[in-house]
Amino acid sequence: MKVAVASKEYNLDSEVNPIFGRSSAFIIADVEEGNIKNISIIENPAKNETGAGNTAANFIVNQKVDILISGTFGPVAFHILKNAGITVYKITSGSVEKHLKRFIANKLEEVTTLSGGFPV
Repeated sequence: MKVAVASKEYNLDSEVNPIFGRSSAFIIADVEEGNIKNISIIENPAKNETGAGNTAANFIVNQKVDILISGTFGPVAFHILKNAGITVYKITSGSVEKHLKRFIANKLEEVTTLSGGFPV
């Protein structure tokens, strides 16, 4: 399973980014049998664009991830991700690595609606 985490910086020790479209990078890992493998760190090509969330959502879809762990989304970006079959999880405080481990332990909450009340 391919898991992407929105990151403020370019390493596993980085804090997760609370704003999806403005993330500096996406750290993508294969999670197999409870282990984190094959880590890729990819710069977010949309971080400085107008409409960054929508562009970043399409970028994540093109990376063929199954899971995304991130902060807030706009409604269009959220629906792009959901329509592509990507399950989205809420962040808590902490590092990218902490969030990957919390995902493996089934301790993250899935995002089913946006904070503005937009339904899935």
